[in-house]
Amino acid sequence: MDHLWKSTDAIIQNAIDEALEGNVVSLKKAVALIRAKRPELKDELDELGTVNELSERVVFVASATGKAVLFDLHE
Repeated sequence: MDHLWKSTDAIIQNAIDEALEGNVVSLKKAVALIRAKRPELKDELDELGTVNELSERVVFVASATGKAVLFDLHE
């Protein structure tokens, strides 16, 4: 996970901005955007599953900017 966090905050912030609808961030969309932007981390991200450190980090970054997060990981 160390490799993931070294450059991820900027990527997470960009994904949050792209997944933003009003003041609500779709967690599912943000995580999908991060996966798309970091294909070299696919295996590492797959090991985490859906409830994981990446989701927690997205929530942390979004809340730090005053955005609400929609927990829509499961359909």
